[in-house]
Amino acid sequence: MAIKNKIWIIFLLAMCLPAGSAAFAAEPAETLWWELKSPVPHMNKRQMAVSMKKPITLLLCRGRFPHKEKKVCIIGKEVWIRSPDGITSKANLSLEEGTTALSFPSRLNPADINGLYLIGAHMVVKSMDIDSDGRGEDIHYYSKYLIYHQHEDGIQGGGQDVFFDDPDKIALEIGPVDTEDEKGETLWREAAFQEALKKHRLKVLYKGKPLADADVAVFTEDGWEKRAKTDTNGIFTFMPLQGMQDDERVERCLYAVSFQNPLTGQYHCSSLMTYIKPHHLLYDSKAKGFNLWAVLGVSLFLLYVVTLVYRKKRRTDKDLAEFERHKIKED
Repeated sequence: MAIKNKIWIIFLLAMCLPAGSAAFAAEPAETLWWELKSPVPHMNKRQMAVSMKKPITLLLCRGRFPHKEKKVCIIGKEVWIRSPDGITSKANLSLEEGTTALSFPSRLNPADINGLYLIGAHMVVKSMDIDSDGRGEDIHYYSKYLIYHQHEDGIQGGGQDVFFDDPDKIALEIGPVDTEDEKGETLWREAAFQEALKKHRLKVLYKGKPLADADVAVFTEDGWEKRAKTDTNGIFTFMPLQGMQDDERVERCLYAVSFQNPLTGQYHCSSLMTYIKPHHLLYDSKAKGFNLWAVLGVSLFLLYVVTLVYRKKRRTDKDLAEFERHKIKED
C-alpha cells in the first residue's frame, strides 16, 4: 500500500511540473516594459506628436501592465539602441523616480540619422522555482520600444527594421509585420502605432527564427486583455478595439510573450509597447461632422445678423415714411 501511495505522489508531481511552466508561458506573472515619462495617463494624438518631435524620457517598468509594482535598476547593464542604419550601441542611462530612465535623443544618446530607432532592455532574474520542481530557473526579461526620429538636416537611415535580430542581446522579441501602406511604401514613422478596428499582424522571433505556437498576451491601459497564439511562421493577428470614453485619444497597448527553452530550462519573457490610434474613418467622419456643424453655425449667425439689419432698415424706412406723412399733413 505504501509503495502504491508513493507511485501516486510521484505521478501527481509529474503532472504538476509541466502545468507550472505552461501557466507561466500562457500568462506571465509580471512583465518588463518601457513607457513614456508623462503625468498624463491618456495622451491624445497631438500630445503624442509633440513628444515624438522633442526629446523624450523612457522609464523601465516591471509588474503587471498597466500597474507598476517594482522598480528596475539596471544602469550600466544590458540596454541598447539600434539606429536606422542597423548599428546597435549601448545606451546611456540615468535613475529617475527610482527606476531606470533613458533620455532620447540627448547628448549621451544622440540621434544623428533619421528613421526608426529600437530601444531594447534585457534583465535576468536568477533562480526562481517556476515549475515547483525544487530547482531554480533563470528568467530572462526583454522589453522593446520603437521611436521614429526626424530632423530637417538629418540623413535617412538605410537599415531600418523592427527587430534587433541579435540573439545575444534580445533573444525573444515581438515586432509588427505590416509596415507598408496600400501603395507598398514602407511607413517606419507609423511602426509604433496601430489603428483601432483594423487587423494587425505581428511576429515573434526566438534567436532570430519564427517561434510557432507561442502564447501571446495583449494588455491595454484600460484593463482589457486578450490571448493569441502564433502560427508556424511565428505570426499572430490582433485587432485593437475603439476606446469608448474618448475616441480621439491614443491608448497604450502592451504585447507580451513567454517561452521556456526545453534544452536549458530557462524562461524568456518579452514585451513590445505600441499605441492604438483612432480608426481614421470614424475620426474623419467626426472631423467632417464638426466642420459641417461649424459651417452651419456660422451660416445661421450670418442669417441672424442679416435679418437684424433688414429689420432695422425696414423700421427706419417705416419711421421715415411716417415722418413724411406727418410733415405733409402739417404743410
